[in-house]
Amino acid sequence: MTTELISLNEYRKNISTLWKKAQQQNIKYVVLSHSRPIFEVNPVLDNTVGNDWDIQYTPKNHKAWIQAKKELSEGKTTNIDFSKIKTEDDFISLIKS
Repeated sequence: MTTELISLNEYRKNISTLWKKAQQQNIKYVVLSHSRPIFEVNPVLDNTVGNDWDIQYTPKNHKAWIQAKKELSEGKTTNIDFSKIKTEDDFISLIKS
């Protein structure tokens, strides 16, 4: 990865071309204000979030994640007919059942 130093003014003026260049050429920009670094701009080279962003493991959902893995391994799964869910209350009652 190449690192380039740019001014805040240059970043503001050229943001639309800088992100494309960063993506294509794997460039990290360090943005300066009054000769001091204020932030970095790094390209995202692949889809780090992925299509499963809503089911990824996080510390907040640890217990639910472990429980879900256990239920899946035991074959305890549920099919949801989304056409029957019309309101938020319908969804909540489905989850609680």
